[in-house]
Amino acid sequence: METPTPPDFAERAPDIDDYDSPWKEAVERYFPEFMAFYFPAAHAQIDWSLGYEFLDQELRAVVQDAELGRRFVDKLVRVTRLVGAEDWIFIHLEVQASPQVEFAERMFVYKLGKTADH
Repeated sequence: METPTPPDFAERAPDIDDYDSPWKEAVERYFPEFMAFYFPAAHAQIDWSLGYEFLDQELRAVVQDAELGRRFVDKLVRVTRLVGAEDWIFIHLEVQASPQVEFAERMFVYKLGKTADH
């Protein structure tokens, strides 16, 4: 399974205050390293020789709550563990350019929106 190569930053249309997209691209490009750094125990359970697959289309089909606005950093990744079982990893990063009083509430609502109907 071949690891997808994200588009270059220059290929993206300019976007006002788009802090999330570069992080999404970094997670895609360096997914094994991302997992090793932030989730070493999970990284150690994945059979990296079998590759991994980003399921962006599948994630979009499942998550269609328009009230939540743009969410670029949500990633769904199919991996195979060393024991042979397939697993899916859901990643959500929220990049903040400045402190936001309602941040915790927004994340709580976002989580509820993701899980309440799905």
